[in-house]
Amino acid sequence: MPIVNTHLHINPFSSNCFFYNDYNLKQFLHEMDTAGISIALPSLNPKLDIFRCPSDCSISCPKCESINNNMENCSDCTYSKKHRTAIVQSNNFLSIYCKTCNTIIYTGIDPVRKYNIELLKRTQSLRFKIKPFVFLSICNSTIQQEINFFEHNFANEFVGYKLHPWTNQASVKELHLSTKLPFLIHTGTRSLESTENALIFAKNHPKNQVVIAHAAQLFPQYLEEIANMPNVFIDCCPSTFMFKHQESSFGNHMCLDSPLDIYNIALRYVGANKILFGTDSPWGNSKDELKVICTLNITEKDRNKILFENAYDLFSL
Repeated sequence: MPIVNTHLHINPFSSNCFFYNDYNLKQFLHEMDTAGISIALPSLNPKLDIFRCPSDCSISCPKCESINNNMENCSDCTYSKKHRTAIVQSNNFLSIYCKTCNTIIYTGIDPVRKYNIELLKRTQSLRFKIKPFVFLSICNSTIQQEINFFEHNFANEFVGYKLHPWTNQASVKELHLSTKLPFLIHTGTRSLESTENALIFAKNHPKNQVVIAHAAQLFPQYLEEIANMPNVFIDCCPSTFMFKHQESSFGNHMCLDSPLDIYNIALRYVGANKILFGTDSPWGNSKDELKVICTLNITEKDRNKILFENAYDLFSL
């Protein structure tokens, strides 16, 4: 049986990421082969060094170094300030600045371009089983330029675009983009990354397929809306990670007994036709996520839809 992993992140370089820096192409391929994944659709690890303020005090804190997810400093950190970078428009360019200390870190074209190119080049010989997303920084002055660049220079080498509002500290709801390719959008419980914003994006792009990541935080009103939007789908990964971190993943509106509940609630609202399999590796992993899918009390027909059929149709695999 084929298995398509539609949501995971890798670092194409040997460094350059401040979280899960060691989850590289070699490690990803080992996980893929061990778990029996047939096709994977990776995007870049969003925790790129370019999105980290050089003045972030956790850089020099040995405790923070090992736990620094979302740039939150540890409780014992000698320095109390947490540095958060954001993307803003700067004439015809993009600027990355620190919201904490107001430092301008970068100004120019989308700095993620070189990382996307490296990912595409390093996986080119494996295109029969690795079909990446291009990661786009959310900035009106550069984002369409990046779409045009990759569709002109790397046509048929990638499946769509990944947007990560929280990493960029920028909303997707005001974007109006010209492309025929699908989008995968990170969502979460905070306002900038809300499912509400992602659904506004989907309504602004009715001809594009849009995948809402992380089960739309299992908000019933959004799942009901997704069920009635022909161009919108969801993934439920990483279910094991989200189950362990329920409050940060779902807020206070949900109390789950196991990772199975995430899929069962999603299935109840949107059905198997709208759910894609993913792992969100390295935050999740293939072994654990496949175990959840295989344990679900659903028909083989619905299991196949989630594991590969929906992805085949959506991404024309």
